[in-house]
Amino acid sequence: MTPPTTSCDTAPKTGKVRRAALAVLVGAGLIVAATPADAAPNGGYAHRTVTAADGQTFHLRLAAGPVVLPSSGGTVRVAGTGYNRAQGIFLAFCVIPKGVKVGDPSTYTTRPTPCLGGTHPTTPVSRRITDADTGGGAPGLTLPYQEGGSFVTTLENVRPEIADGVVCGRTVDCAVVTRADYTATDNRLYDQYIPVRFTS
Repeated sequence: MTPPTTSCDTAPKTGKVRRAALAVLVGAGLIVAATPADAAPNGGYAHRTVTAADGQTFHLRLAAGPVVLPSSGGTVRVAGTGYNRAQGIFLAFCVIPKGVKVGDPSTYTTRPTPCLGGTHPTTPVSRRITDADTGGGAPGLTLPYQEGGSFVTTLENVRPEIADGVVCGRTVDCAVVTRADYTATDNRLYDQYIPVRFTS
């Protein structure tokens, strides 16, 4: 897959997109209706519309929740739709790079890293989502896309310490992230961020 030619973000600008993203959250069981009705749910969303070099347009929507976790960590459920099934992605919990302004894809010029390590299939903190023939991939870690370039999964044991001295909310800001997998590491087309914070 060649690098993108056009990228725009419309989520902060339209109530319609916000409602659609929240519908993804509710439909995936990531959140329940807020009480009272105008309260903010404990979920986050991201959306961008991109046009690839081959002319195809993709409306990438990502939803995750909860996005406020205890300091001991927790599980985050994640749902996505509209992704390009011809390009695999990584889903992970990573540091937001310096210079990246979440919601402004024009600033998504640096690969999100470092990311929380650990690939045990029963408590995965990262996933690869791809339709490529990987020989089954890593059991429990590699998942196929569903219809419409969608997926629903979890990131387990999401915790604030990404690495020694790299602590979310103290030294860095962190987010649930999608990005192109190792077949297109330098392609920023599929970068999306949903910030997560931890209570003290």
